[in-house]
Amino acid sequence: MNLNTQINSLLFSFAFGIFFALFIDINHKIIYNAKTIIKLIGTFLIVFLSVILYFIMLLKINNATFHPYELIMIILGFLLENFIKNKLPSRK
Repeated sequence: MNLNTQINSLLFSFAFGIFFALFIDINHKIIYNAKTIIKLIGTFLIVFLSVILYFIMLLKINNATFHPYELIMIILGFLLENFIKNKLPSRK
């Protein structure tokens, strides 16, 4: 894999970590719904769609080759989004 493809994979994984954190926030709102069936279907759809989206985009970028450093970038993007969300004043 050439350097350009690796950089694109890293940047996409980082951005996906931010996007995944936003999906988790949506899922958090679904989990506290009163109906159990909505909780189960909502959680399943959030996880399934995010995984499918990641691997489809990874397929387009680098033929769906997954490396451990991409997981690290997803985690860093996730942590950055949570850090920024906690530093911004909440809107109630």
